[in-house]
Amino acid sequence: EYNVSAMKFLQTEDYETALDLLNRAKQLITADVKFGEQDDRRKLLAITYNNMSCIYKRRGLLKTALSLAKKALQLETESTKADNPACTHLNLCAILSRLDKHQFALQHCQCALELLERGDHHGNMTPGLLNDYQDEPESSILAVCYHNMAVEHEHLKHHDEAIQCYYRSVEVAQAELGPDHMVTAAFEKRAREAEANLIAKGKASARGKAKVSDYDKKLLNAAPSLRRVTGGQAGTGTGTPRQARPAR
Repeated sequence: EYNVSAMKFLQTEDYETALDLLNRAKQLITADVKFGEQDDRRKLLAITYNNMSCIYKRRGLLKTALSLAKKALQLETESTKADNPACTHLNLCAILSRLDKHQFALQHCQCALELLERGDHHGNMTPGLLNDYQDEPESSILAVCYHNMAVEHEHLKHHDEAIQCYYRSVEVAQAELGPDHMVTAAFEKRAREAEANLIAKGKASARGKAKVSDYDKKLLNAAPSLRRVTGGQAGTGTGTPRQARPAR
């Protein structure tokens, strides 16, 4: 209850009240008078640390956010009842990316994807977990995972992998959320932007102003087939997407 209430205060940017509730949750879970099974307490404490981490991330206190997210992940590895460790890996990815540690961020995304592919998660988002989509409870964690992988590949100049992951995020979002969902629209927009950047590099190269790698050339040739995988241009549905929030 403390975690769920804290999420509501985070939505209104009342960080102090949210942190106060989460500290109460932590005190209750770690009190000398124990309740429930040890694995249940570990699960709840991991959710609490994750939520604290997301609040500090929002406030720009990234080192504190990173420390708390690592504590959450350690608890989840020790528990047989971890609710959604993939979310924790994605939280770590977001924090490390903002710290410009993109290789480590990508590794956490890859861990999240492995967990999701083997079905080691429950639903789309963990109840009470404060994440970057806290006001959009229908967000697809798998689509978010592919999108964040694309972002990290792009930072690392892995352009072909980035484009493939961007379009994979669109494909998953379309399947799980629908073509007119705000998250789908945001991911489609970013995929088109990434592709446009490659095309611009190709044109600049033709004018002798930039070099395009072999990977980029291969991907430029493959772009039409990648678009066909996701049904062509964005907005192929019949409705009008709502205004999308930034993905990260």
